[in-house]
Amino acid sequence: MQKDKLRQDVLEHPDTRSAFLRKLGVGGATLVGGGVLLGGTAGVARAGHSDSIPDVDVLNYALTLEYLEAAFYTQALGGTGTTGAPSARARFSKGAITGNRTIAGFGGRIRSTAYGYLLAIRDHEVTHVNFLRTALGAAAIPPATFNFTAALRTVDTFLTTARVLENTGVMAYDGAIRYVDSGDFLQAGAQIATVEARHAAYLNLITRMSPFPSAFDVGKKPSEILAAARPFLATVPPEVTALFGRLP
Repeated sequence: MQKDKLRQDVLEHPDTRSAFLRKLGVGGATLVGGGVLLGGTAGVARAGHSDSIPDVDVLNYALTLEYLEAAFYTQALGGTGTTGAPSARARFSKGAITGNRTIAGFGGRIRSTAYGYLLAIRDHEVTHVNFLRTALGAAAIPPATFNFTAALRTVDTFLTTARVLENTGVMAYDGAIRYVDSGDFLQAGAQIATVEARHAAYLNLITRMSPFPSAFDVGKKPSEILAAARPFLATVPPEVTALFGRLP
């Protein structure tokens, strides 16, 4: 009954996910030896895959994607980075966003809310990073360093790149979620993936594309996701290189 109540709390109050995991005993040193200790043995292939991919690797894969997205939005819009250190000064102001020809062309509510919604997306990505780092504890891998110079040249390139990153994130989660064995992490991954899909739909809309282009989203392999992210990678920690070497 207590666990059911905690699950209900996290569904109704997503910002309490970290507390939810702590109450369930997940996080900190919970991930050890490449497996997940969550009321039983995890890391054994069960959820639609025949190879043994430990949940810690899948969560770190998700973390690498969230690092990239969080860094992208904080460089574009300012704010606080995932380590608590202030990011570089915002590349784009509110006026630059709302005055952009693409955004201004919508007029009305879409124009007036665009900047606030983009800030909300930034905050979601930072929250995802912090959530995954809490869940992984000492097993969390460090971030790469990123170069978004070309992507942040103009508001248009920012919005187009944001659309690509969000749609890529959806494809990454859809491709990786089959390898998650723990029910609690499977649920958390699904909760993040659906939010990423909402981000993608919104960015598709404001860049004049269909917010829901097909009946099924496509899952992509880690190697394909890495290839898509490579133009933004400046330096890659050895832990990240080793992680992608282990993924299917």
